[in-house]
Amino acid sequence: MQRYVKLLLYGILAFIVFAGISFTLGGRVNWVLAAATAVGVMIAYFFAAPRGER
Repeated sequence: MQRYVKLLLYGILAFIVFAGISFTLGGRVNWVLAAATAVGVMIAYFFAAPRGER
């Protein structure tokens, strides 16, 4: 359960960071690209994070 909470938090953080950088550099936020980046980060973390297999 903790793994999925961390996964969701990383996705939210990626969304916020991307939106902030996009707004700072261009004055606008591409929400679709920000969401796609967040989903990509969550998928990458899901497959890259070590699992605590017992």
